[in-house]
Amino acid sequence: MLFHKHSNSKQMTQICGLLASGIGADCTNPLQAGTEDTLVLLNRTQIATLTKNISNPQVIEDIVLESAALGYVFQGLNNSIAPKSMMVKGRYFRNWSHEINFIAFDVSPEAKQVIEDMKDGDLTAIVYNKYKGTSGNSAFEIYGLYAGLKSETIERDVTNAETQGAFNILLKTDNERGLEPYQPQTLFITDYATTLAVVEALV
Repeated sequence: MLFHKHSNSKQMTQICGLLASGIGADCTNPLQAGTEDTLVLLNRTQIATLTKNISNPQVIEDIVLESAALGYVFQGLNNSIAPKSMMVKGRYFRNWSHEINFIAFDVSPEAKQVIEDMKDGDLTAIVYNKYKGTSGNSAFEIYGLYAGLKSETIERDVTNAETQGAFNILLKTDNERGLEPYQPQTLFITDYATTLAVVEALV
């Protein structure tokens, strides 16, 4: 069936990517590289609800998990938690790839079972940044919130003197399953202490 457009109809066109402001450099609160030595991993499919900031959709104000579901803490050492994101150019869209490279400093049988589960997991990560921003508005970022993070590499070199034989793990967006629609989103509500309470309530 063919549909003919009437001459008096208006075609709606939405233009994406129009800049609305610029970005300055904050000399009194300069950026700081690195992460704190705490990583929280959630099972992505157990996220029940998200609360987004009304005026800025880059900001998540709350995360609620399904009943009895929990997030799990992975403790790092000396900046061993290394997140990264990058834009990926496709034919029609530009999306985002997220990744978290970290070391798991436990090789006990219990830790091995966690690694075995992680191998097939669909995960979301909350990263603690060293740079906290204004009132904590840059302290926490969420990776793999929509498409999830999958295990890209899990390796253990027992003779590696640098890691002392720990697990070296890379969780990454699986391009074949779909990329993330946004860069890692900011978790923030009111101030640093309130946001930290949101994170700690998950674990």
